Amino acid sequence: MAVEADKKRKWKETQLPYDSEQFSYRNYTKAIIRRGHGLVVEYCEQVARQNGGRLTVLDSGCGWTDFYGKLEHIIGSYVGIEPSLEELQRAESRENQFLIRGVGEKMLVRDSCIDIVLHIADLDHCFDAQKVVEESFRVLKPGGASIILLENRGRWANDVRRMMRMEISHGDEHLYYFDVDDVLSLVKPFGEVNYARSYGFLAGFDWLSNALPKSFVSGLEGMSNKLFAPMFPTKGQHFIIGVVRRGGGPSFPLGFLCPNCGNEFEWKTGECLKCNNEIHWIHKTILDAIDKEAK
Repeated sequence: MAVEADKKRKWKETQLPYDSEQFSYRNYTKAIIRRGHGLVVEYCEQVARQNGGRLTVLDSGCGWTDFYGKLEHIIGSYVGIEPSLEELQRAESRENQFLIRGVGEKMLVRDSCIDIVLHIADLDHCFDAQKVVEESFRVLKPGGASIILLENRGRWANDVRRMMRMEISHGDEHLYYFDVDDVLSLVKPFGEVNYARSYGFLAGFDWLSNALPKSFVSGLEGMSNKLFAPMFPTKGQHFIIGVVRRGGGPSFPLGFLCPNCGNEFEWKTGECLKCNNEIHWIHKTILDAIDKEAK
């Protein structure tokens, strides 16, 4: 129980006030982040082509919704879930965007209504990663896809650190530190993995990268991926896994669930017609679904 209480305290202290603007990165890490985001966009574009239309996207840990801008050309509807009010308040208001101050363990959309779920560096911040994955596949339409991007505990730089008996850390803001096999074990009960890639192989280069032109750093990062990824497919600094939901059944239009009772309700309504509880809104646009205990 003490371990669980400590984990809850850490989640509350690190995730509710999370502010992405407090973090800065060296040029090499920025190049790796750009690489990963580009791969996510390519994957989502492929899903859109297969669907023959625009996607209903759920972005778990959406931050200030920067991925809306990257995917705007294929988005029909966008649901962003984020526990940090600081992040959500930076988001631009959009007609087809629905923002929820909440958690991935309780996604508050109806079953089988989402085409693609994004987990962009969020799964290692969650309180219960397994529950978040379960929720992802509950809300996905049959044949819908979840894509997970994470920093890699199994990267070869960490192998070197282990051999040298050096500390391996992942930052206080993370509750987990995953490798590729960890995530595969989480998703395989629910779907078929159709995409897996790791990238970022220049161990130790991060410290030198700010002294070099950004274009040179990006070019070198790309060359290292072409050289090392085929030989070491799970040893890059970051990795991406795409999973298609297994099974058949109907799919449904986007719909939202009451934070109190789980009954469907109309977006921006003030009261649930089933449980009669008040539904709270932030600035009249953001559904506030964070439990009172968590606040």
